[in-house]
Amino acid sequence: MITAVLGSVVGKILLVLVVISIFSCGLVITLSGTRLVYAMSRDERFPGWRLLKRIHPRTATPLNATVFMMAIAQIILAVFSRSADALFQLFSAATLLPAVIYAGTVAMYAVKRRSLPPSRGFSLGRWEVPVLILATVWLVYELLIFRDASFRGPWVYVLVLCGIGAVYLAVFIARRGRAALTMPDMADIDRVLDGTAESAEVGAEGTAR
Repeated sequence: MITAVLGSVVGKILLVLVVISIFSCGLVITLSGTRLVYAMSRDERFPGWRLLKRIHPRTATPLNATVFMMAIAQIILAVFSRSADALFQLFSAATLLPAVIYAGTVAMYAVKRRSLPPSRGFSLGRWEVPVLILATVWLVYELLIFRDASFRGPWVYVLVLCGIGAVYLAVFIARRGRAALTMPDMADIDRVLDGTAESAEVGAEGTAR
């Protein structure tokens, strides 16, 4: 439509912008996944955590977790490489899955909010209930968008992922008991990585001297 109205030059320029946007979004998702894999591995909550929690001594980055996420991304691309509607399926699933996760988080918070320990440095105060209601209404609206039959594939992918997570959680609890449900001591991941980076720099300076 844009090409028909504004011409092929403008259409191609916008197409380039679309490609850059898709690449940027994919990069952000990969980095977010890497951060999550590393954080869960650091807390001993992810399969293969001993390997994936390691920080590269030279770059002071979670290199193993990054390579793992890139490998997963390539496998997904390979699986969908022959699909004519791969973008629709992947984009829909990538939008639906966070909505399901957020909905579960909001639901658990609504049930347990009175028994949670007080937060440090941030509180919604009297706005807590209005924000909770608004979040619930928005998530219901967002999930209702996916009620059309064309989203059957994304729902299947999301349910499969949730099923894998449920099985892993059950195995995790069976192996560690109720201790698996307790939160580990919270650590500032940025502070940990910055400290590792500073140690690597000091080591490099010492070697140079």
